[in-house]
Amino acid sequence: MKRKIFIIYIILICLTLKLIYNIVLNNILINRYNNGEYSEVQAKILTVANFPQSYVANYNYGNILYKNAEYEKAIEEYEKALKSTVPQDKECDIRINYALAICKTVQLDEKNEDSIKEAIQIYESAIDILTENGCANRNDNNGHNQKSEQLKMDIQKEIERLEKLQKEENYSSNNNQQQEDKQNQDNTDKIENEIQNMKEEAIKDQREIENKYKKHNKDYSKNEKNW
Repeated sequence: MKRKIFIIYIILICLTLKLIYNIVLNNILINRYNNGEYSEVQAKILTVANFPQSYVANYNYGNILYKNAEYEKAIEEYEKALKSTVPQDKECDIRINYALAICKTVQLDEKNEDSIKEAIQIYESAIDILTENGCANRNDNNGHNQKSEQLKMDIQKEIERLEKLQKEENYSSNNNQQQEDKQNQDNTDKIENEIQNMKEEAIKDQREIENKYKKHNKDYSKNEKNW
């Protein structure tokens, strides 16, 4: 019995030390973060056996990855954070940074229609993250978090801009195609006219040759009779 109690004490002491270690290291991490130092090593250490609020470690690690422009990895950490038990007032902060990281993955070529389509899809997925649990509302501005709503509206404006650009590109493409078709038709008509003129010239030349031949043949016939 005493042995079991001793083991329990040891476990509690280890857990307490781990908790203190996490708190101290997390404070150091936050202070460095606020001073513009983004240590991925320390942040990653805190994600190991972190308790009682494991989402904090993943969220902080995601933020550091975001600052270091490692957006895909940051997205993974935000996803892990949201899988933990997160207070509602903290969840929206995670979703905002999650959505921002998604937006940062957009590599847009405004002269490429496929690139525009892909960018719109990525921005739509970012809005899905903001609206999934009501931080923002897709149909109106009645989400329970003002910052989420503002970010959603900003993303929607960008989507609308890209959709307008997409229509202009399609119009320009169609217009260019029409002009190209017209040019091709004009060239075809020109070639056909030239061929027709050549045919008419050939027919004219042929008739002149035939007339000369007939005249020559007629004169020959006359001379033959005289002989």
